[in-house]
Amino acid sequence: MRKQLFITLCFTVLSPAWVQADDSLSWSYLDASYIDLDTDVNGIDAEPDGYKLKLSLNVIGNLFLQASRTESDGRNYDFDSEGYGFGFHGDFFYASYTYNTWDFGSIETDVDTLRFGLRSQLTDRFEFNASYSWNDIEDFENEDGFQVGLVFQVVDFLDLFAEYETIGGDYDFDQLSVGVRINF
Repeated sequence: MRKQLFITLCFTVLSPAWVQADDSLSWSYLDASYIDLDTDVNGIDAEPDGYKLKLSLNVIGNLFLQASRTESDGRNYDFDSEGYGFGFHGDFFYASYTYNTWDFGSIETDVDTLRFGLRSQLTDRFEFNASYSWNDIEDFENEDGFQVGLVFQVVDFLDLFAEYETIGGDYDFDQLSVGVRINF
């Protein structure tokens, strides 16, 4: 069901009436967001909440670098993560690799993530983004994930955004993020 919804959203956004090959999308930004997580690992259910910081820098041509930090506290378990990666983008699509370290309670896990996504300027102020991720989670089977988000431009350098991401399988992970983005 998740895959069908994701594919439908992608085709809707990629239809020629919606897609604008627009240079106004910034690949250099700092995100600060509140996150609400719902995780289930080997029968251990946790629902921590916290914050996420993400830095993206367009360095040369279509190459960008990214770094992120998440800290969250829950009643049973905490979830913290760090990620470092790089990617390449076109007018409205991107592909990236991220090396992540997830700390779930006292269990630390390495995760390699390949992400293929799109960013589309729907109007002058609204951006739609979505992605598919393949996650190689240490000591687990590889898991697929999906992300969908909406960004609203308040002024040239400041955006508000909301995003939902899910990873299924043995490592069930759902994250809702709401935050601000500073473009530079």
